[in-house]
Amino acid sequence: MRSLCLGATILGIVWFTVSVWATTVLEKSFPDLVQEADTIVVGTVTAIETEQGGEVPFTLVTFGALDIVKGSHQEDELTVSVMGGPAPDGMRLHIAGVPDFHLGDRMVVFIVGNETHAVPFVGMWQGVYRVVRDVETDTEVMADHAGRPLTAFPQRSQRGIVHDGEPSRQAQTGPALTLEAFTQSIVEELGHE
Repeated sequence: MRSLCLGATILGIVWFTVSVWATTVLEKSFPDLVQEADTIVVGTVTAIETEQGGEVPFTLVTFGALDIVKGSHQEDELTVSVMGGPAPDGMRLHIAGVPDFHLGDRMVVFIVGNETHAVPFVGMWQGVYRVVRDVETDTEVMADHAGRPLTAFPQRSQRGIVHDGEPSRQAQTGPALTLEAFTQSIVEELGHE
């Protein structure tokens, strides 16, 4: 009986731990990303700072060298406020599914509700793409938030939901999309709005 109780307790702890770290959101297709974004930018991370919003830390990610693909922004830099980061007590708030940012990262971000949403990216991680250099072709190509090559545009599956850590629903074969083709497709999608 004691081993049964211990087993049930361990199972409960493991289940609770796993469920705390999972994030599930509605799955977004490429048209969803474009239509739902207030602003779409290509930019390079130039600063990462933390600010306290009461008891909750927020990370301020500043993008420079901007190319505004959708929306209007008159300044040379754009800062997004993302819930999470180091707290004064030494703890760190991390929301599962929120991408990591590093100085020098070149990215395409689909922004919605900056400074009003806890995570101001359409579909959380689904609205964050990395721009990387393909050394073989010496061109800028697209990768998802985790750095996996983006070989096709995101499409919705039958499930309609996606969990953090899952690769985007796209074919994993063929060459990665170029930044030029990706941004041109955004412009074309905007013409359909």
